[in-house]
Amino acid sequence: MKKENVLKSCYSVLRRTTPLSFDCGKICNGKCCKGDEKTGMLLFPGEEKLIDPDINVIETDNGYKLAVCSGNCDRNKRPLACRIYPLFPLASEDGEVNVIFDFRADCPLSKGEYEFNRSFIKAVRRVGKYLLLNEETSQYYKELCHIQNEQIEIFKKFI
Repeated sequence: MKKENVLKSCYSVLRRTTPLSFDCGKICNGKCCKGDEKTGMLLFPGEEKLIDPDINVIETDNGYKLAVCSGNCDRNKRPLACRIYPLFPLASEDGEVNVIFDFRADCPLSKGEYEFNRSFIKAVRRVGKYLLLNEETSQYYKELCHIQNEQIEIFKKFI
């Protein structure tokens, strides 16, 4: 499957579901929608062609592309990272996908005070499986999973 089709499938799965039954941006004043060159959302390969053209795309020193938003965009043209935030579909070596809080996320929802919509969690899990369907998105996604796993191991050392 072409990477663009994988990403469009991911977008479609997430189209009708959100983390909570209300606008969670009201909890933190939309903090996740306001970024800078250090707090943007990671883009998947080729995704810069699919997102809102008003979203700034910058390349980091290590070659990642980030979407940096001022707080307003066409919700139907948001990057995948925005759509799954603050969760992450963590894939294991055998392709099993578990949904976790993204360690990079600075979100009040990570404190556990709110219950996520089950449909959102299922959709994020399905996104992880879709990302494995294309060689380029799969390679990038596995790299992100590796980073998450490294963070988990570091965290375990402190508890």
